[in-house]
Parts: sequence; structure tokens; C-alpha cells
Amino acid sequence: MSTRHEPLQIGAPPGRLSDWAIMPLHYNGFTDLPTTKGAEVRSPEFSCFGHQWRLLIYPGGDNDSNNGRVAQRLLNETEKCIYVEFKFIIKHPNGSGLDFCRGDDGEISKFTPKSSEAVGVAGPCHGFDNFALRSTLLDYLVDGTLIVEVHMRTNKPGHQSSSFVPENPFLRNALTDFGNEET
Repeated sequence: MSTRHEPLQIGAPPGRLSDWAIMPLHYNGFTDLPTTKGAEVRSPEFSCFGHQWRLLIYPGGDNDSNNGRVAQRLLNETEKCIYVEFKFIIKHPNGSGLDFCRGDDGEISKFTPKSSEAVGVAGPCHGFDNFALRSTLLDYLVDGTLIVEVHMRTNKPGHQSSSFVPENPFLRNALTDFGNEET
């Protein structure tokens, strides 16, 4: 006789993620932002999924960026951990060209509290050292403004991934053996 167990979910199953929350950020006068490597421009804080966030953009790239590349990161400004799938989209200005997108890989990132240090792939800040060539982004400006859409989604409330807890057969065995005189 065989016993069929319920399927064990590993990671976030499809369909249990929230809808995308989209925050458009307008970097007015993008060409006038500092292009020194490592110079950071922080967006004002915005709220999503009960957390405060900022978008960090490095128009001249971060220290680890390749020359001519813009770096971009999403920063958790809250003292709580959250798992989020995110991507950055820059729409083509006339709507007929290709949109520019990074982060559309379906990966869920662990954003640790803002005061924590990054450990492995978990940290308060996630993004791309080499998000795009600056020269490419200049072609996406709308009246001198770079419009970055931050798309985010997380597990739906009440559907957080549960950790694996193996079944304990003691109770089932005790009940089976309760009336058995041979045991």
C-alpha cells in the first residue's frame, strides 16, 4: 500500500504573487545629473507593500560599473525584511520602439532591513552595476526627463512560502497501535 503526500512547494509557486505595483520616477534634467563615477542620486522615499523604498541611480556608474554605464539599485528603507520580485522599465519615448527592461528574470530577491549588511545575495539594496549605457538612456529621454518605472511584486498576504517541516508519524503510529494487543 502506498501513501500519497501533498506536494511540497519550493520557492514561490506561480499565481501566489501579488499583482505588479508600478512606481514611475521622473529624473528631470537627466543630462545635468553628475556623471562622476560613484556619484549617487537618490529618489525621494516611496511606499510599496508596507515598506519605504528609494531608487538609487548613478548616472556615471557606480565604482564597480563598466565605463559609460549607468548603475541603478532599489533600496529597502524599512527595518523589516521582505522578499520582492522587481524590474526596472524605461518606456520608449514614442511608444513604437523597444522598451528598455532589466530584472525581468522571475527571481525573488531578499531585501533585508536597511541597517543590515549584505550577506551573499541578501541585502537591503539590489540592482545593476551595469544597468544600461548612458548613451542608450539619452535616446529614451522625454523632454530631458528619464522616466524609470519600478515594477515590484511580492507573495500575497497569507501565502508566504512555508519552510519544510517533515511529517511526524508518531501520532499516526500511536493511534494505529493503541488497540493492538501485539504491540
